[in-house]
Amino acid sequence: MLKRRMRRGSQLAGLFRILAGDSQREFARKSGVHATLLAQYERGHAEPGAAHLARLAEAAGYTVAAGERILDYAAIERQSRKRAGAGIEDLGPRLSLLLSHVYRRLLRLPLPEDDPPK
Repeated sequence: MLKRRMRRGSQLAGLFRILAGDSQREFARKSGVHATLLAQYERGHAEPGAAHLARLAEAAGYTVAAGERILDYAAIERQSRKRAGAGIEDLGPRLSLLLSHVYRRLLRLPLPEDDPPK
């Protein structure tokens, strides 16, 4: 079976749901995009339009532009492993940027209402 390359919009749809930490059903409800259509986007069977991408990004707490940057960063990281001379010293600034985005995202999460069980 040939593996086809997923288009950018489908990649973004999946990325936004993963960043939101939701199931497809929950993320579909939050974004207002039908769950079946969301599944088709994530599998690469359909390509979301600009309006749906914006809704998905907003439901995840991001913008489409931020999602594009994350995918670009991931592509650079995959390519850098193939380049001669790219080593651990190149990882620091990129990792710092990624961690700062994740940290800011974690700070926006609601605090638990009760203390965890002991």
